[in-house]
Amino acid sequence: MLLSKRTQYGLRAMVCFADAYERGFLQARELSHREKLPPKFLEAILSTLTRANYLESRIGAGGGYRLARPPNDIMLGEIVARLEGRRLMQTQRATPHTERAGECAIRIIHSHLTEAVRKVLDTTSLADLAEQVAAQSRSGQMYFI
Repeated sequence: MLLSKRTQYGLRAMVCFADAYERGFLQARELSHREKLPPKFLEAILSTLTRANYLESRIGAGGGYRLARPPNDIMLGEIVARLEGRRLMQTQRATPHTERAGECAIRIIHSHLTEAVRKVLDTTSLADLAEQVAAQSRSGQMYFI
């Protein structure tokens, strides 16, 4: 499964917000600079996440964006579904009368992979991912999403 740049950038931003959850608001400009993300594209992603109630925003000095709820309460599957769309995680439907054996095999494998990915995304919180990133950063390895 390949995630779009939109989803990759959104997850990268959300990990930064999870890391900064206790400190308050982050400005989009700062986040864009830190993560080397295109500013306009990032703003569009943050707007989507704000409308979906994953982020809240504040205008003015000391403003920016922050998580609207604790990172433990946000599952990666929710973020991916919002940014990527539900199509990504849909299983293929069988067409038994016209499906060849090889096509059936591919559909079965795809179904198993989709279910495994869905399980990981639906059981991994944003806090879990942020902790894994922090642990890898401390050990000298950088983890890129």
